[in-house]
Amino acid sequence: MRRVKNLNYIVLLIIVIVFALTLQGNAAKKTYQWRIGTLVPKIVPLGAGMYEFAQLVEERTDGQIKMDCFPVQQLGNWMDEFDNISRGSQEMGFLPPSPRYSQLSGIYLDFIVTDWDHFYKFFGKDGFLYKYIEKGCDQLGVKLLSFMNIGFEGYSGMKGPVVYPEDITKLKIKTRVGYPTSKIYYEKLGPVVSIDMNEVFTALQLGTVDCQANQSVETVYTQFRDVTKYFTDINSMPAFCCIFINKKLWDSLSPELQKIIQETADEVALKVNNTSQSKEEEYYKKFEEEGVVVTRLTPEQRQAWVKLAKEPGGLWDKSRKSFGTEFIDFLLKNL
Repeated sequence: MRRVKNLNYIVLLIIVIVFALTLQGNAAKKTYQWRIGTLVPKIVPLGAGMYEFAQLVEERTDGQIKMDCFPVQQLGNWMDEFDNISRGSQEMGFLPPSPRYSQLSGIYLDFIVTDWDHFYKFFGKDGFLYKYIEKGCDQLGVKLLSFMNIGFEGYSGMKGPVVYPEDITKLKIKTRVGYPTSKIYYEKLGPVVSIDMNEVFTALQLGTVDCQANQSVETVYTQFRDVTKYFTDINSMPAFCCIFINKKLWDSLSPELQKIIQETADEVALKVNNTSQSKEEEYYKKFEEEGVVVTRLTPEQRQAWVKLAKEPGGLWDKSRKSFGTEFIDFLLKNL
Protein backbone atom coordinates (compact mmCIF):
# COMPACT_ATOMS: atom_id res chain seq x y z
CA MET A 1 0.00 0.00 0.00
CA ARG A 2 2.83 2.35 0.91
CA ARG A 3 4.53 1.67 -2.45
CA VAL A 4 1.30 2.55 -4.24
CA LYS A 5 1.02 5.80 -2.30
CA ASN A 6 4.63 6.67 -3.08
CA LEU A 7 4.06 5.87 -6.74
CA ASN A 8 0.95 8.04 -6.81
CA TYR A 9 2.91 10.84 -5.15
CA ILE A 10 5.69 10.59 -7.73
CA VAL A 11 3.18 10.59 -10.61
CA LEU A 12 1.41 13.62 -9.14
CA LEU A 13 4.74 15.41 -8.68
CA ILE A 14 5.68 14.74 -12.30
CA ILE A 15 2.32 16.10 -13.48
CA VAL A 16 2.79 19.29 -11.42
CA ILE A 17 6.32 19.80 -12.76
CA VAL A 18 5.21 19.27 -16.37
CA PHE A 19 2.29 21.66 -15.87
CA ALA A 20 4.59 24.30 -14.36
CA LEU A 21 7.07 23.95 -17.19
CA THR A 22 4.24 24.26 -19.71
CA LEU A 23 3.04 27.47 -18.07
CA GLN A 24 6.58 28.81 -18.04
CA GLY A 25 7.00 27.99 -21.70
CA ASN A 26 3.74 29.68 -22.59
CA ALA A 27 4.74 32.77 -20.62
CA ALA A 28 8.07 32.92 -22.41
CA LYS A 29 6.27 32.78 -25.73
CA LYS A 30 3.75 35.48 -24.87
CA THR A 31 2.95 37.56 -27.93
CA TYR A 32 2.31 41.30 -28.10
CA GLN A 33 0.30 43.43 -30.50
CA TRP A 34 1.23 47.11 -30.16
CA ARG A 35 0.32 50.40 -31.79
CA ILE A 36 3.04 52.83 -32.81
CA GLY A 37 2.41 56.27 -34.31
CA THR A 38 4.18 59.29 -35.75
CA LEU A 39 3.26 62.68 -37.19
CA VAL A 40 4.81 62.35 -40.67
CA PRO A 41 4.14 60.18 -43.75
CA LYS A 42 6.00 56.98 -44.62
CA ILE A 43 7.81 58.64 -47.54
CA VAL A 44 10.16 60.67 -45.28
CA PRO A 45 13.05 59.19 -43.24
CA LEU A 46 11.28 59.42 -39.88
CA GLY A 47 8.10 57.77 -41.16
CA ALA A 48 10.06 55.09 -43.00
CA GLY A 49 12.09 54.55 -39.83
CA MET A 50 8.96 53.75 -37.84
CA TYR A 51 7.92 51.05 -40.31
CA GLU A 52 11.45 49.63 -40.45
CA PHE A 53 11.65 49.56 -36.65
CA ALA A 54 8.36 47.65 -36.39
CA GLN A 55 9.46 45.15 -39.03
CA LEU A 56 12.88 44.55 -37.48
CA VAL A 57 11.47 44.07 -33.98
CA GLU A 58 8.97 41.53 -35.29
CA GLU A 59 11.72 39.63 -37.13
CA ARG A 60 14.20 39.74 -34.27
CA THR A 61 11.65 38.58 -31.70
CA ASP A 62 10.45 35.77 -34.00
CA GLY A 63 7.00 37.32 -34.13
CA GLN A 64 6.59 37.79 -30.38
CA ILE A 65 6.14 41.55 -30.82
CA LYS A 66 4.09 42.86 -33.72
CA MET A 67 3.20 46.49 -34.31
CA ASP A 68 0.49 48.29 -36.25
CA CYS A 69 1.96 51.52 -37.67
CA PHE A 70 -0.01 54.79 -37.82
CA PRO A 71 1.62 57.72 -39.69
CA VAL A 72 0.46 61.37 -40.05
CA GLN A 73 -1.21 61.60 -36.63
CA GLN A 74 -3.79 58.92 -37.40
CA LEU A 75 -3.96 58.19 -33.67
CA GLY A 76 -4.60 61.85 -32.88
CA ASN A 77 -2.58 65.02 -32.39
CA TRP A 78 1.04 64.11 -31.68
CA MET A 79 0.95 65.66 -28.22
CA ASP A 80 -2.13 63.55 -27.46
CA GLU A 81 -0.21 60.50 -28.67
CA PHE A 82 2.54 61.28 -26.16
CA ASP A 83 -0.12 61.54 -23.44
CA ASN A 84 -1.51 58.17 -24.51
CA ILE A 85 1.93 56.54 -24.25
CA SER A 86 2.30 58.05 -20.79
CA ARG A 87 -1.08 56.60 -19.76
CA GLY A 88 -0.46 53.26 -21.44
CA SER A 89 -3.32 53.40 -23.96
CA GLN A 90 -0.73 53.54 -26.78
CA GLU A 91 2.41 51.46 -26.59
CA MET A 92 5.00 53.33 -28.68
CA GLY A 93 5.65 56.39 -30.78
CA PHE A 94 8.14 58.12 -33.06
CA LEU A 95 7.26 61.54 -31.65
CA PRO A 96 8.71 64.78 -30.28
CA PRO A 97 8.70 65.18 -26.50
CA SER A 98 5.48 66.94 -25.55
CA PRO A 99 5.93 70.62 -24.57
CA ARG A 100 2.78 70.32 -22.45
CA TYR A 101 5.01 69.10 -19.63
CA SER A 102 7.44 71.38 -17.80
CA GLN A 103 9.84 68.43 -17.40
CA LEU A 104 10.35 68.38 -21.19
CA SER A 105 9.65 71.85 -22.51
CA GLY A 106 13.12 73.32 -21.92
CA ILE A 107 14.49 71.87 -25.16
CA TYR A 108 11.97 73.95 -27.11
CA LEU A 109 13.89 77.14 -26.42
CA ASP A 110 14.96 78.51 -29.80
CA PHE A 111 18.67 78.58 -30.66
CA ILE A 112 19.96 76.10 -28.08
CA VAL A 113 21.28 73.86 -30.88
CA THR A 114 21.74 75.20 -34.43
CA ASP A 115 23.86 72.60 -36.26
CA TRP A 116 24.30 68.85 -36.60
CA ASP A 117 27.56 68.63 -34.64
CA HIS A 118 25.94 70.17 -31.59
CA PHE A 119 22.85 68.02 -32.04
CA TYR A 120 24.95 64.85 -31.81
CA LYS A 121 26.90 66.28 -28.87
CA PHE A 122 23.96 67.41 -26.74
CA PHE A 123 21.25 64.94 -27.79
CA GLY A 124 23.51 61.86 -27.93
CA LYS A 125 23.18 59.33 -25.11
CA ASP A 126 25.86 61.12 -23.05
CA GLY A 127 24.60 64.63 -23.82
CA PHE A 128 23.04 66.77 -21.10
CA LEU A 129 19.89 67.45 -23.16
CA TYR A 130 19.34 63.72 -23.72
CA LYS A 131 19.64 63.11 -19.98
CA TYR A 132 17.32 66.06 -19.28
CA ILE A 133 14.58 64.52 -21.44
CA GLU A 134 15.26 60.99 -20.21
CA LYS A 135 14.71 62.10 -16.61
CA GLY A 136 11.54 64.02 -17.48
CA CYS A 137 10.09 61.10 -19.44
CA ASP A 138 10.80 58.74 -16.57
CA GLN A 139 8.74 60.97 -14.27
CA LEU A 140 5.86 60.81 -16.77
CA GLY A 141 5.86 57.04 -17.18
CA VAL A 142 7.59 57.06 -20.56
CA LYS A 143 10.84 55.31 -21.50
CA LEU A 144 13.09 57.23 -23.91
CA LEU A 145 14.87 54.86 -26.29
CA SER A 146 16.60 57.20 -28.74
CA PHE A 147 16.72 60.72 -30.24
CA MET A 148 16.42 61.69 -33.91
CA ASN A 149 16.60 64.92 -35.91
CA ILE A 150 14.82 65.30 -39.23
CA GLY A 151 16.52 68.61 -39.96
CA PHE A 152 16.76 72.16 -38.69
CA GLU A 153 13.84 74.52 -38.58
CA GLY A 154 13.72 77.68 -40.62
CA TYR A 155 11.49 80.40 -42.01
CA SER A 156 9.24 79.58 -44.94
CA GLY A 157 6.27 81.27 -46.53
CA MET A 158 4.73 83.27 -49.32
CA LYS A 159 6.52 86.55 -48.59
CA GLY A 160 10.22 87.36 -48.35
CA PRO A 161 13.13 87.04 -48.66
CA VAL A 162 14.16 86.96 -45.02
CA VAL A 163 17.78 87.35 -43.90
CA TYR A 164 17.62 89.27 -40.63
CA PRO A 165 14.94 89.29 -37.90
CA GLU A 166 13.76 92.76 -38.90
CA ASP A 167 12.79 91.38 -42.32
CA ILE A 168 9.71 89.71 -40.83
CA THR A 169 8.53 92.50 -38.54
CA LYS A 170 5.51 93.20 -40.74
CA LEU A 171 4.57 89.61 -41.55
CA LYS A 172 1.94 87.45 -39.88
CA ILE A 173 3.93 84.59 -38.40
CA LYS A 174 2.69 81.12 -37.65
CA THR A 175 4.28 79.34 -34.70
CA ARG A 176 3.46 75.96 -33.25
CA VAL A 177 0.49 75.45 -31.00
CA GLY A 178 1.73 74.80 -27.47
CA TYR A 179 5.20 76.34 -27.93
CA PRO A 180 5.10 79.48 -25.76
CA THR A 181 8.81 80.19 -26.12
CA SER A 182 8.59 80.46 -29.91
CA LYS A 183 5.65 82.80 -29.46
CA ILE A 184 7.68 84.98 -27.07
CA TYR A 185 10.56 85.13 -29.54
CA TYR A 186 8.53 86.01 -32.61
CA GLU A 187 6.14 88.41 -30.88
CA LYS A 188 9.06 90.84 -30.85
CA LEU A 189 9.14 90.65 -34.64
CA GLY A 190 5.55 90.66 -35.82
CA PRO A 191 1.96 89.49 -35.32
CA VAL A 192 1.96 85.86 -34.16
CA VAL A 193 -0.77 83.33 -34.96
CA SER A 194 -0.73 79.87 -33.35
CA ILE A 195 -2.21 77.32 -35.76
CA ASP A 196 -2.31 73.54 -35.60
CA MET A 197 -0.14 71.84 -38.21
CA ASN A 198 -3.19 70.36 -39.95
CA GLU A 199 -4.44 73.89 -40.72
CA VAL A 200 -1.21 75.54 -41.85
CA PHE A 201 -1.51 74.78 -45.58
CA THR A 202 -4.92 76.44 -45.82
CA ALA A 203 -3.80 79.37 -43.65
CA LEU A 204 -0.86 80.06 -45.97
CA GLN A 205 -3.06 79.60 -49.03
CA LEU A 206 -5.67 82.07 -47.78
CA GLY A 207 -3.18 84.55 -46.36
CA THR A 208 -4.25 84.03 -42.75
CA VAL A 209 -0.50 83.83 -42.12
CA ASP A 210 2.38 84.94 -44.34
CA CYS A 211 4.96 82.51 -43.07
CA GLN A 212 5.67 79.69 -40.67
CA ALA A 213 8.66 79.82 -38.38
CA ASN A 214 9.02 76.29 -37.08
CA GLN A 215 9.35 73.67 -39.81
CA SER A 216 12.30 71.79 -41.25
CA VAL A 217 13.07 72.03 -44.97
CA GLU A 218 12.00 68.38 -45.34
CA THR A 219 8.57 69.05 -43.83
CA VAL A 220 8.08 72.21 -45.87
CA TYR A 221 9.08 70.51 -49.13
CA THR A 222 7.03 67.35 -48.63
CA GLN A 223 3.90 69.00 -47.20
CA PHE A 224 3.90 72.75 -47.97
CA ARG A 225 5.88 73.40 -51.14
CA ASP A 226 2.78 74.55 -53.06
CA VAL A 227 2.40 77.43 -50.59
CA THR A 228 6.11 78.24 -50.26
CA LYS A 229 7.98 80.88 -52.25
CA TYR A 230 10.75 81.59 -49.76
CA PHE A 231 12.86 79.51 -47.37
CA THR A 232 15.61 80.63 -44.99
CA ASP A 233 17.77 78.21 -42.99
CA ILE A 234 17.52 80.07 -39.68
CA ASN A 235 18.18 76.76 -37.86
CA SER A 236 16.23 77.89 -34.81
CA MET A 237 16.16 74.36 -33.39
CA PRO A 238 16.38 70.72 -34.47
CA ALA A 239 13.12 69.17 -35.65
CA PHE A 240 13.71 66.43 -33.13
CA CYS A 241 11.74 63.26 -32.58
CA CYS A 242 12.24 60.38 -30.18
CA ILE A 243 11.44 56.71 -29.95
CA PHE A 244 9.21 56.26 -26.90
CA ILE A 245 7.62 53.28 -25.16
CA ASN A 246 5.31 53.14 -22.16
CA LYS A 247 7.55 52.62 -19.12
CA LYS A 248 5.37 50.04 -17.34
CA LEU A 249 5.24 48.02 -20.53
CA TRP A 250 9.00 48.32 -20.91
CA ASP A 251 9.62 47.22 -17.33
CA SER A 252 7.36 44.18 -17.84
CA LEU A 253 9.43 42.86 -20.76
CA SER A 254 12.17 40.27 -20.40
CA PRO A 255 15.79 41.49 -20.57
CA GLU A 256 16.11 39.70 -23.92
CA LEU A 257 13.20 41.61 -25.45
CA GLN A 258 14.40 44.90 -23.95
CA LYS A 259 17.82 44.34 -25.52
CA ILE A 260 16.32 43.69 -28.95
CA ILE A 261 14.09 46.77 -28.78
CA GLN A 262 16.83 49.09 -27.51
CA GLU A 263 19.42 47.95 -30.04
CA THR A 264 16.90 48.20 -32.87
CA ALA A 265 15.87 51.69 -31.75
CA ASP A 266 19.50 52.85 -31.71
CA GLU A 267 20.12 51.32 -35.15
CA VAL A 268 17.06 52.91 -36.74
CA ALA A 269 17.66 56.29 -35.06
CA LEU A 270 21.21 56.41 -36.43
CA LYS A 271 19.91 55.62 -39.92
CA VAL A 272 17.17 58.28 -39.70
CA ASN A 273 19.70 60.90 -38.56
CA ASN A 274 22.20 60.06 -41.30
CA THR A 275 19.52 60.01 -43.99
CA SER A 276 17.91 63.24 -42.78
CA GLN A 277 21.24 65.04 -42.70
CA SER A 278 22.07 64.06 -46.27
CA LYS A 279 18.55 64.73 -47.57
CA GLU A 280 18.49 68.22 -46.04
CA GLU A 281 20.84 69.47 -48.74
CA GLU A 282 18.83 67.65 -51.42
CA TYR A 283 15.65 69.50 -50.42
CA TYR A 284 17.40 72.88 -50.62
CA LYS A 285 18.49 72.04 -54.18
CA LYS A 286 15.00 70.84 -55.14
CA PHE A 287 13.48 74.07 -53.86
CA GLU A 288 15.94 76.14 -55.88
CA GLU A 289 15.23 74.08 -59.01
CA GLU A 290 11.51 74.73 -58.55
CA GLY A 291 11.95 78.50 -58.26
CA VAL A 292 11.77 78.91 -54.49
CA VAL A 293 14.05 81.65 -53.18
CA VAL A 294 16.37 79.80 -50.77
CA THR A 295 18.47 81.91 -48.42
CA ARG A 296 21.42 80.17 -46.73
CA LEU A 297 22.59 82.31 -43.84
CA THR A 298 26.24 82.97 -43.14
CA PRO A 299 27.42 82.37 -39.54
CA GLU A 300 27.40 86.16 -39.01
CA GLN A 301 23.83 86.50 -40.30
CA ARG A 302 22.60 83.60 -38.17
CA GLN A 303 24.23 85.15 -35.12
CA ALA A 304 21.78 88.06 -35.37
CA TRP A 305 18.94 85.60 -34.70
CA VAL A 306 20.83 83.89 -31.89
CA LYS A 307 21.65 87.23 -30.26
CA LEU A 308 17.97 88.14 -30.17
CA ALA A 309 17.31 85.02 -28.10
CA LYS A 310 20.26 85.32 -25.70
CA GLU A 311 20.41 89.06 -25.06
CA PRO A 312 19.21 90.48 -21.70
CA GLY A 313 15.44 90.71 -21.79
CA GLY A 314 15.35 88.29 -24.74
CA LEU A 315 13.73 84.89 -25.10
CA TRP A 316 16.05 82.97 -22.77
CA ASP A 317 15.85 85.65 -20.09
CA LYS A 318 12.05 85.72 -20.26
CA SER A 319 11.91 81.93 -19.96
CA ARG A 320 13.43 81.79 -16.47
CA LYS A 321 10.00 81.51 -14.87
CA SER A 322 9.07 78.57 -17.10
CA PHE A 323 12.31 76.59 -16.95
CA GLY A 324 14.09 77.89 -13.86
CA THR A 325 16.96 80.32 -13.46
CA GLU A 326 19.46 77.50 -12.92
CA PHE A 327 18.62 75.89 -16.29
CA ILE A 328 18.84 79.20 -18.19
CA ASP A 329 22.11 80.20 -16.50
CA PHE A 330 23.52 76.77 -17.39
CA LEU A 331 22.61 77.31 -21.06
CA LEU A 332 24.10 80.80 -21.12
CA LYS A 333 27.32 79.51 -19.58
CA ASN A 334 27.73 76.38 -21.70
CA LEU A 335 26.26 77.24 -25.10
